[in-house]
Amino acid sequence: MTNSIQPVKKPAILAVFGLIIGLVLGLAIGPLVQQAETTTVVTTAYQTVERTTTLTETRVTTITETVEILEKRQLPPLKLEIKYAKLFDVTFYDGYKVVRDALNRTLILVPRGAEPPQDVEGVVIYTPVERVVLLSATHVALLERLKELKPDILGSVVGIAWGGSYEWYFQDVKKALEEGSIKDVGAAWSPNLEEIVALKPDLMVIYTFPGDTLPGKLDELGIPYVVDNEWLENHPLGRFEWIKFIATFYDLDYEAAQIFANVEETVKELRELVSGSAAPRVAWFSVYKGTVYASGGRSYVVVALKELGADYIFSDTTATGSVTPTMEELVSRAADADVIVYASDIIASIEDLLKEVPGLADSKAVKEGRVYIFSKTYWQLGFAYTEEWYRDLAAILYPELFPDYEPQFFIRLASGG
Repeated sequence: MTNSIQPVKKPAILAVFGLIIGLVLGLAIGPLVQQAETTTVVTTAYQTVERTTTLTETRVTTITETVEILEKRQLPPLKLEIKYAKLFDVTFYDGYKVVRDALNRTLILVPRGAEPPQDVEGVVIYTPVERVVLLSATHVALLERLKELKPDILGSVVGIAWGGSYEWYFQDVKKALEEGSIKDVGAAWSPNLEEIVALKPDLMVIYTFPGDTLPGKLDELGIPYVVDNEWLENHPLGRFEWIKFIATFYDLDYEAAQIFANVEETVKELRELVSGSAAPRVAWFSVYKGTVYASGGRSYVVVALKELGADYIFSDTTATGSVTPTMEELVSRAADADVIVYASDIIASIEDLLKEVPGLADSKAVKEGRVYIFSKTYWQLGFAYTEEWYRDLAAILYPELFPDYEPQFFIRLASGG
């Protein structure tokens, strides 16, 4: 630490920032020599304030100044920036946050050791949370991305509703479940509530669906929970933006914003890369027990396809989920599709596809061998790394722009595979 403070150099700005913090805390400050005037930018969780400070004393031993910019009573409530997601919001108040979850419930997030506000109704959660139970692999996926800036975050997870019902592709989670450091509390559709109570979670993250009884049971047991329904968002970035929702319970709002901004920027670059190319025509569907399930015209899939300049065969529909066209309508519309994506991993070859939909034998995509299925990692790693999911999609739509690129989350089918 030097004794001189230069007005235009970063070390000086950091020194003055340290002084400001000292002023707030009422701490004694060591010797400062030479008079200097500096301007510093103070960034709080709420706002950025530019302030000029003049240092004239050679030694400061007591501080009585009140720094008004950091008095929380003076700070208006501010909304967390949410650009794509529609089903949650976060508002910053004086020393606490108010969260609206996917069921429009109110949760009040209070720093540990602080008192909750008396005039706000809602479920109080003390942050950062330390014991968490998760219901879905997609919830795990968001924590996996937060590991980029907080490597030990999975140490807070004490339970996951799994029940051995699927394979794990997050290796650290797989190992923790095998070793028991994360407790398997049963399948997501029927979690073991007794085991969850025994884990004494600060928070349980769940998702809901029509007719779901889990929220009522958790209310009865007094288990604090929050509803993360990212699966209902109809924009891929809206789904991934729930990382901000999960992060706020860990006081990692800034870190989540960083990660999201990087993902968004990559997607923007991919859109710019493919712009101007001829629009490929795409069919995206699966078949279950003879019924066709195709992505609706306002689903997250079709939003991404349109962003990447593709023409979707059922873009005239308005569903945000799936639609169920007849087999004949599927064959008619998919006949000239450049790309077919079979939205599952249950078939292994083009012959398997044609067993389901024989009429596609003469379709353009089948003849040219541009038929894809989901990889096993699609729902876990494909969600965690949304920007790479976009890259894969761009590559299968515009292979000429991605020479030698091998998709991670889509598998190209071959005959007799």
